[in-house]
Amino acid sequence: MNWITRYVKTFKIISKNYRWFTIGFAAVSATFLACSILSSLIPILLRNAANTFNEAEHAPTQFFFFAGSYAALWTVSQILSNIRGVGSAWILAKCDTTLYEAIIARIFRYPYKKQQKLDPGYVVADINRSAGSFSMVTVGIFWTIVPIAIEMIIAIGVLFTVMGAPYAILFLIACIALIAISIYVAQSSSNIHKTLFEADNNLSSYTIERLSRVYDIRLNNSLSKELYLGRSFFDSYVNTIRDANLHMGIRIGCQGLAIGIVLAFFVILSGTINHTNLTTGDFVMIVGYITIFTMQLHILAGTLINLQANLLSLNDGIKYLEENIKEPYHPKQSQGMHGFVLESLSLVKDNKTILNNVDCQFKSGVNIISGRSGAGKTTLINTLLGLEENYTGKAFYKGHVINESLSEYILSEISVAPQKPTLIPGTIKDNLLYGATNISSQKLTQVFKLLEFSHQDNEISLDTFVDISGSGLSGGERQRIAIGRAILREKSTIILDEPTSALDKKTAQKIIEWLASNTPCLIIVTHDETLKQKYGTALELKNNLFEEV
Repeated sequence: MNWITRYVKTFKIISKNYRWFTIGFAAVSATFLACSILSSLIPILLRNAANTFNEAEHAPTQFFFFAGSYAALWTVSQILSNIRGVGSAWILAKCDTTLYEAIIARIFRYPYKKQQKLDPGYVVADINRSAGSFSMVTVGIFWTIVPIAIEMIIAIGVLFTVMGAPYAILFLIACIALIAISIYVAQSSSNIHKTLFEADNNLSSYTIERLSRVYDIRLNNSLSKELYLGRSFFDSYVNTIRDANLHMGIRIGCQGLAIGIVLAFFVILSGTINHTNLTTGDFVMIVGYITIFTMQLHILAGTLINLQANLLSLNDGIKYLEENIKEPYHPKQSQGMHGFVLESLSLVKDNKTILNNVDCQFKSGVNIISGRSGAGKTTLINTLLGLEENYTGKAFYKGHVINESLSEYILSEISVAPQKPTLIPGTIKDNLLYGATNISSQKLTQVFKLLEFSHQDNEISLDTFVDISGSGLSGGERQRIAIGRAILREKSTIILDEPTSALDKKTAQKIIEWLASNTPCLIIVTHDETLKQKYGTALELKNNLFEEV
């Protein structure tokens, strides 16, 4: 019964983050039950109205009473159905977004190495399915199966009164048998759903992966090759979907046949036994109940199949929420005077030594980290930030051991300017202030002027719009945004990764000199010989070794 545990866990998550969920859920559930009860009473009124045709005395009065009651009850039932539709749509939409938000928030807190291993296509497909699966499970159990059970109880009771115990019991047995068939079909469809989900995940992964390298496809003139490979992929996808739906269709068709046989049998049976004691109204009512209920059984069969699929989807989303992560550690006081201190630090990845016995202390002022490409500079920076914790030796930040739990604290106290920043859709101002709080307009203007975005042939203002791809911006302008973000976060330590690689010499010199004068601790990863000569080199990485200066 793991699905019950997962459903309850999801219910608690949504209730915690969605204030009115429990009250709204109870109100809509009550409306569904009311609609079921009213719908079950309608055939009784129809029967009484039909029976008035056989009565001479008070026939018109009784007919109008029962016919009017039938119409009124039907109208109220339809109004309640519309109300429950609006209410359920509102609640379920909020449920979907709440669960979506919870899963994404959890993934944001994953360890960096875990995040790097996630396939974006699979993650998107899993979240899209699971975000709506809780709603569908809720609809299936509480707003479909439970109301059908209520209607079944009422129908059996009426058939027992009118047709007698044998007929009612036989009808109950037939219904139980049909329900058992539906449950079996739903459970046996589990592998079919898994196949469909895997196909959707592959499609999502394929699409995102191809869209992420449209530039390379164009540069390598490989469009025809991609289209050919894509045709094979899509043909395989279609065949998978076709085969899965064929197997599912056969199962559903057999269910429909069984339900139709039961419907025909009991309609004929109701007209052949005790037919002399049945009024026209009785027959109309019995046939109405049998028809309605067998149709409900057909709905139940589909609901159980969808329920199985949605429970699997819910599991695909809950697995992200159940991932164990270390809680972030925010020390109240520093245990040391210095920021970063490394002692005999070594790190091996994929059986390859990246860092070997690194000893370094990053002091106040400018600290230059240099080294050839592949020497481990990026890995070293990630280690300082707590994103790489599988190292040997010692690494401290303000006296605290650097690890995954301390990463959030470290990043709350330092600024980092990556070589290739990710842009957000919005203005240059929005991108510069990403991660910054309470920045005055004067400070923003000062930094914007320092970065020298505007040139004679390319006027850029704070209000210039930038799309997510950064089209219209040069590599230097992107780098300026990264440096600007780091400055505007107003931290005492700033780490710059190759900050001058895409800037002209004059602009780079101006920005670095300003940072050196206004930043207590500046750590720069660079190949720039001019900077190394001016500020010296704190750490030189060479062939997985190091030289401390």
